[in-house]
Amino acid sequence: MAELGYGIIGCGNIAPIHAQSVAEVENARLVAVSDVREETAQKLADQYGGEVYTDYHEMLKRDDLDAVSICVPSGMRLEIAKDCAEAGKHILAEKPLEVSTERIDQLIAATEKAGVTLGCVFQHRLSEAACNIRDAIKQNRFGKLVLGDAYIKWYRSQEYYDSGEWRGTWKLDGGGCLMNQGIHQIDLLLSFFGPVKTITAQTALVAHERLEVEDLATAMLTFESGAMGVVEGSTAIWPGHAARVEVHGVQGSAIIEDGALSFWQFQEEKPEDKEIQAQMNAASEMGSGAADPIAALKHEGHLRQIRDFVEALQEGRPPAVDGREGRLAVEVIEAIYRAARTGAPVTLGS
Repeated sequence: MAELGYGIIGCGNIAPIHAQSVAEVENARLVAVSDVREETAQKLADQYGGEVYTDYHEMLKRDDLDAVSICVPSGMRLEIAKDCAEAGKHILAEKPLEVSTERIDQLIAATEKAGVTLGCVFQHRLSEAACNIRDAIKQNRFGKLVLGDAYIKWYRSQEYYDSGEWRGTWKLDGGGCLMNQGIHQIDLLLSFFGPVKTITAQTALVAHERLEVEDLATAMLTFESGAMGVVEGSTAIWPGHAARVEVHGVQGSAIIEDGALSFWQFQEEKPEDKEIQAQMNAASEMGSGAADPIAALKHEGHLRQIRDFVEALQEGRPPAVDGREGRLAVEVIEAIYRAARTGAPVTLGS
């Protein structure tokens, strides 16, 4: 296959994870990086290669640039993505795609009009643990799914929020502990249980200053299937705990903690269960963001997703998580915020 030229727009905290992943993907090469801070872009280029730009518009003029990762703050992605689409570049954007479904819909429309591929980074969906659970659901090993829970009890210091003016704002962050931190686990829950029907919720700001958004949230969900669920999220829980997703059915249960299975048991056992159970509690391929968003972050999840994105472009198929899939978790989080604000249940699709 022809080598795919790759670029990165926004060279902050998550960009090195993208760059490292691109470096390990066959038939892909990092050709350009862009950031308004030249020294930030140069630091990334010095380690992983690529020509440095402070104006991404100039970068988009490159004929050898086929696809870009957009790693800027959430509320800045729509305009950049539109420019990328008009330039004919395929787009893989960090989560969330944007800060609202309204802006995500504009983003999707722009890429569809331009005929370019749009992907969203939800690397937890491609983890071995998540794939094992989806396979078990397809085989009906859980029986009727009845309860699905997501717990994201993390800690972020005041210094973390003060480190960037965009953090903790509605305009650029889109929300707090749910939209920024808990969105991965909420997305996983939706990938297992399907669409949500109704939501009740409450949110609060309990431990930080100068934030427009929540650092504590709880929600009760009813899925269209009839299953129920709970979401608990926070960045005020010291010292921070493993993010957990629980899947419970009448014939079995599975639990993921920080991307690795910690529980796997079914009424009807299969030979492969012992192998899966033997591997449980191994070091997570995702790392833990419980106390620090970057220090423990591993690149294996991004590597798996960026490899899928590159192969999707080369094979002419949709990526594992396209724009419409990336929209789902944002829609649910928006509904949680609406339910908390009004104090009334929210019904989706109405």
